[in-house]
Amino acid sequence: MGYSKLKIFGITVGGLIALLLLMVVLGLFGLGWFKFFGPKYEDVRRDIFENTQSYVHGKIQALAKYKNEHDRAESPAGKEAIRQLIINQFAEFDETKIKAAGLRNFLTNMRGY
Repeated sequence: MGYSKLKIFGITVGGLIALLLLMVVLGLFGLGWFKFFGPKYEDVRRDIFENTQSYVHGKIQALAKYKNEHDRAESPAGKEAIRQLIINQFAEFDETKIKAAGLRNFLTNMRGY
C-alpha cells in the first residue's frame, strides 16, 4: 500500500492542526482552572505570609514606632492622625500575636475595641 506524497503531507498537516487545537483547548481549560483555583491559592499564600515571623515582627516594630510617635505628639490633631494611620495599617492584624501587653493594649485602645 503506497501512500502518495500528497496524502502524507495532508496527514502531517492535519496532525499538526489537531495538535494545535489540542493545545488551545488545554490552554483554555488551564485558564478556567486558574480562574477557579487562583483566588483560593492566593488567599492561602496571603494567610501564610501574614503568619510568618518576619511579617509579624515587622508589624510589631511599626506599631512600637507609632506608639512612640503618639506619645511624643503634642497636639490632639497629631495624635488623631497617628491613630488613623494605626487603624488603617492594623485593621486586619491579629493583636493576640503581640506578646508585649502594653503594646497590645495600645493597639486595642487605638482601634477603639
